[in-house]
Amino acid sequence: MTISRTGIGFCLASILFPLITHGCAVSRANSRFDHLVNKVKIKTAVNSNAGFENKSADSLKGKKTLEMETATQIALDNNPSLASMRERVREAVEKYPLVTTLDDPMLGVGFFPLTANFDRADLAYKIDLGQTIPYLGKLGLKGYKAIAEAEVALNSFSSAKLELVQMVKTVYLELFFTHRAIEINEENTNLLQNFKTITESRYSAGKGNLQDVVQVDVDLAKVEHRGITLERKLRVATARLNTLMGRPAGLPLPIPAGLPPVSSFPDKDVLLEKALLQNPSVRAARSRIEAARSSLKLAEYKSYPDFVVTGSYNKAWMTDELRPFIGIGVNIPIGFGRLSAERNIASARLGRANWELKVVEDRIRFQVERIWQKINESRHAEKLFHEALLPETKLNFDAAKAGYSDGKNDFLTLITAERSLVNTKLQYERIRVDLRAGEAALSRVIGKRQ
Repeated sequence: MTISRTGIGFCLASILFPLITHGCAVSRANSRFDHLVNKVKIKTAVNSNAGFENKSADSLKGKKTLEMETATQIALDNNPSLASMRERVREAVEKYPLVTTLDDPMLGVGFFPLTANFDRADLAYKIDLGQTIPYLGKLGLKGYKAIAEAEVALNSFSSAKLELVQMVKTVYLELFFTHRAIEINEENTNLLQNFKTITESRYSAGKGNLQDVVQVDVDLAKVEHRGITLERKLRVATARLNTLMGRPAGLPLPIPAGLPPVSSFPDKDVLLEKALLQNPSVRAARSRIEAARSSLKLAEYKSYPDFVVTGSYNKAWMTDELRPFIGIGVNIPIGFGRLSAERNIASARLGRANWELKVVEDRIRFQVERIWQKINESRHAEKLFHEALLPETKLNFDAAKAGYSDGKNDFLTLITAERSLVNTKLQYERIRVDLRAGEAALSRVIGKRQ
């Protein structure tokens, strides 16, 4: 059986024109997709040293202190939840070629069995080639929708990065506070041990009373229990930070190197404007609106028919002019109730997306206001404690201690001053930590990694 080259060429030519038309229809979406791919590569890139090997027990071995920025970078490179979202972005991006590519063409080859005859040179055959061509614009709309959905995934990934950075900084700060609280508690223990020695000596010499000795023992017992509580909090914070960095929870961590300097932010109105422009949650909500608009347009386009272009070559015809054939078929969208329902669903989805954007913007406005007010309060409190309360509390304790040594004050005055000093130190450290935690939260809301 000899297949005519003319027949094959004719069938292929009947398909080439629709393919070229399709390529022109989605060219604009392709350029936007290329831009999206480049953006994804930049925003989802990880440190060249990152990887599962970085999560070993030796990743921080030998380091005496841990910087906040180091902990943040390790978490960004190795956190499994963020890595999962990174793969979700890749998955969303790869949907674009699926929805913008034509279905595979159908090739059919058949022959007429009754024409088989050993005395004849050729067997009558037929070649069919068909290609489904969506209505002009449908593939482009599917491409725009896929790009918008990929941008939603990318912005959700960026939002998760900012949230992870805030969580790492918050836990790091809590770890720092716990270490400082342990140091203050140990200083308090040594101080009470000294008080115990003094009160016992006074009581033995008949200059003191038993109540003072018992009071010191009670406070020492409380301090001992506070130390146990702080050790538990230290282990929990260590495990939490290890988990965020993608390390086994039970691994030890170096001591936090210290608190970062206080950040400077512009006015609240400027911050709010930045947040509404660059917060990934807002961008994701706007991308959802764009995807919903494409869905609505697609629902409207479903009322337009798709085409099937066919070409065939039939050797059974005796006349050469009748052997090649070109045809076109269309589907008939007559399910008016279904089409109307799809348009209504798409319209409702677009309305919901618009309202969701409003919800996100309102939430950001509230968060900026709340965090801004909290930061202002913490800044005032830090200055107050640093310049007034802490020095005056130390002065009060020194005066009470000197008065007790001179016999001018009773032990209750001394122990009260000591408790006030310890509480003031702890409050000051808490205010310093809360201030920087508030700044980390504000950086996340405005969409900036501080």
